[in-house]
Amino acid sequence: MRPARETRRQSRRRGAVPSVVIAGYTNAGKSSLLNRLTGAGVLVEDALFATLDPTVRKAQTPDGRALTLSDTVGFVRSLPTQLVEAFRSTLEEVGEADVLLHVVDASHPDPEGQISAVRDVLAEVGSHGDDGPVEVVVLNKCDQADPEVVSRLLRRERGSVVVSARTGEGLEALRERIAEVVPHPEVLVDVVVPYSRGDLVSRVHSTGEVVSTEHTAEGTRVVARVSPDLAAELTA
Repeated sequence: MRPARETRRQSRRRGAVPSVVIAGYTNAGKSSLLNRLTGAGVLVEDALFATLDPTVRKAQTPDGRALTLSDTVGFVRSLPTQLVEAFRSTLEEVGEADVLLHVVDASHPDPEGQISAVRDVLAEVGSHGDDGPVEVVVLNKCDQADPEVVSRLLRRERGSVVVSARTGEGLEALRERIAEVVPHPEVLVDVVVPYSRGDLVSRVHSTGEVVSTEHTAEGTRVVARVSPDLAAELTA
């Protein structure tokens, strides 16, 4: 599966589509959260390793920027070395991501222990730390959790978001948080795109941040922030 995953990742990088990966302890509600955020029909099962291959779906930030959301295998404490190796290619999806949504079951008796277990495994495969993706802790199952435990976790994990994938509570706040931390396009362009290249205008809208558009005799004038690759195409 690794070559196929790498091909997909290279395609997303060329398109400058930010990637968000959902990871967490087994049964924390990762697949349920992916379903809520994207409407994807992903398997939701209360079983160890129910998700073995990352499930990638398209999504949008509230301001209309495209991104991808991926689900990953569930984690357990003291994962044996041979299993870490077996799932290494799956977990590579985390290291390649721009943002990591670290989903925590806030109703579990030991959520802090689960957080540590996940971070330990990610560190083993080189997907956590200064060189890893931006981590956003998502405290799931808030509808079942003890409010005092949720408050304790919020104090410990600064910038975390409280949600319930089951009821939908907190999902808008999570979407706003994702929009804050995903990379923004870097290059400001002011170009006139011929009407025959409507595909380029569409890509600007889906992957860039449009400042303004204007229809002229020569084509569509677009002022926007875009990726370096797209900027090169627009100004060629």
